[in-house]
Amino acid sequence: MDPFFARAYAAHRDGRLADAERDYRAAIDADPVHTDALHLLGVLRHQQGRHEEAAELVGRAVALRPDDAGLQLNLGNALKALGKLDGAIERFRNALSLAPDFGLAHYNLGNAYAQAGRHEDAVLAFERSLRLQPNDASIYNNLGNALHALGRTQEAIAAFSQALALRPGHAGAHNNLGMALAALGRTEQAIEQFQAALAAQPNYVAAHFNLGNTLDAVGRHEEAAGAFEAALALQGNFPPALLGLGNALAAQGRYRDAIARFERAVGLDPQLALAWLGLGNAHHALGSHEAALRAFDQALRLRPDLASAQLNRALTLLTLGDFTRGLPAYESRLAIAAAAGEAAPAAPRWHGEPAPGRTLLIEAEQGFGDTLQFLRFVPLARERVGRVIVTVQRELEPLVAPLATDWRIAVAIAGQARPQADLCCPLLSLPLVLGTTLETLPSPGRYLEVPAAYRRRWRGSLGGHAKIKIGLAWSGRIQAHENRAMPIETLAPLFALESIDWLVLQPNLSDDDKRALDTFARTASIHRFDTRIGDFADTAAVVDRLDAIVSIDTSIAHLAGALGKPLWLMLPYAADWRWFTNTDRSPWYPSARLVRQPSPGQWESVVATVAQALTREVLGR
Repeated sequence: MDPFFARAYAAHRDGRLADAERDYRAAIDADPVHTDALHLLGVLRHQQGRHEEAAELVGRAVALRPDDAGLQLNLGNALKALGKLDGAIERFRNALSLAPDFGLAHYNLGNAYAQAGRHEDAVLAFERSLRLQPNDASIYNNLGNALHALGRTQEAIAAFSQALALRPGHAGAHNNLGMALAALGRTEQAIEQFQAALAAQPNYVAAHFNLGNTLDAVGRHEEAAGAFEAALALQGNFPPALLGLGNALAAQGRYRDAIARFERAVGLDPQLALAWLGLGNAHHALGSHEAALRAFDQALRLRPDLASAQLNRALTLLTLGDFTRGLPAYESRLAIAAAAGEAAPAAPRWHGEPAPGRTLLIEAEQGFGDTLQFLRFVPLARERVGRVIVTVQRELEPLVAPLATDWRIAVAIAGQARPQADLCCPLLSLPLVLGTTLETLPSPGRYLEVPAAYRRRWRGSLGGHAKIKIGLAWSGRIQAHENRAMPIETLAPLFALESIDWLVLQPNLSDDDKRALDTFARTASIHRFDTRIGDFADTAAVVDRLDAIVSIDTSIAHLAGALGKPLWLMLPYAADWRWFTNTDRSPWYPSARLVRQPSPGQWESVVATVAQALTREVLGR
């Protein structure tokens, strides 16, 4: 053996790379076609991350000895490191044509296919590699990744599990198994796998990041923030982790802290559309609407099809009363609903054009309050078409059905077989198709009536002895990021007012709610209906007999407004768009008084303001 090459090989084996390089060079200087020296110097350069030089050196060796499968393999490795995947795949295939049982070549070919997005081919390559190396945990792990990418999640879980059986504590397999479990909604098991990955490898950035995403998805936002912070402590310039941390902070109402993270994320990666979206959402939550619009606009420049940015931009415009731009943009909600699996339109879309002799189907969407609020537009639509059918939620049908005669429409129940129609329109699209502006918003003082049968049913049934009776609702439907709810204890200043009977209008009170109501000093003045209210017509009959309503932003508030009852509406700092901003009056409901939080989460001052207003305007004190 050439003495230079022998010394180089020994130094390379011992990790003395500088000595190995010197002697490989000497061997090549002495013999420019020294294939092994060219090859192994190329391997050394690959180890050093100098992949261009590696590919050039190993390529020279391959040209001298093209039938050597090992040389073909290492040239493929260098080309793969350069991102030249087609060339790498060709070299791995060459190696396998020379040595069909070359397990490492099958494995590396699988990795190249996976990197190129050819996951079906990757699965086949990994499976062939496993037939030759059945006890290799790394192959099972990478097979699992390819299967997961194909949506074959159960098979992926089996592959990751086999990797862990062969190599317990394999951090990568734990992490990847966690991702597969999370994809199936098995979040608690996923969290356990991410934690196992971190127990095995505490500095595993991806596992911290995936743990944060999974915790955030199940509402454990504070823990999620901790996981993202751990990832960032290890890799500070990691925009996706900054995005995740911003989302977790925003979910806790820490909007200013969230803004700082979103801004840092877009500073590092200005193309990260979801961080611009999060930034817009946080600005909107703090009432910085112009800043929110700028952020949403940037998100949409990067991803014009980002439906959540389209919708939130629309909501910001509508909050500002900009119907001209806001209402067309608000149509983006329909794409989101379609993506969530809601049924396609039943007939061609109506755009507001005159259609005498044709039947228009107007379909309710979203919640009860939305239906109650937007029913006001139905008579205007009726003027332009031959016949109107309106679908409403089952719980609203007894209340809305009497409008059929007065408005010359038909009423059907949403969710049942769709009525036949020539045209259709979602209920909340009526302001757009009718050309509504803030100035032309129809605001009748009262446009609902209590059905006579329900009025008779509730006559003399309200109970209580006080002269003044006020309805109360303090919580809306609880859902993700809900800000329309307050602790019952916050209502103490209202319950302390003498000469008022409070009638709880919320259905389905929890046992905790009932116990809390029983703790107030004037609990005898608080009346519950429990199961006596069956539908919204019952609620309307009660509301119509009360002196006033105090409600958070719920369907109860819309019902009170539609009945023209005095209403004190308690609003969160970032209120829904339909209450606009910087006003205590509502163009939707002339009888309503809006009382807004002065800062996020501050319900105490809202309740205090309402108590003072009731004392002055209702009790006359």
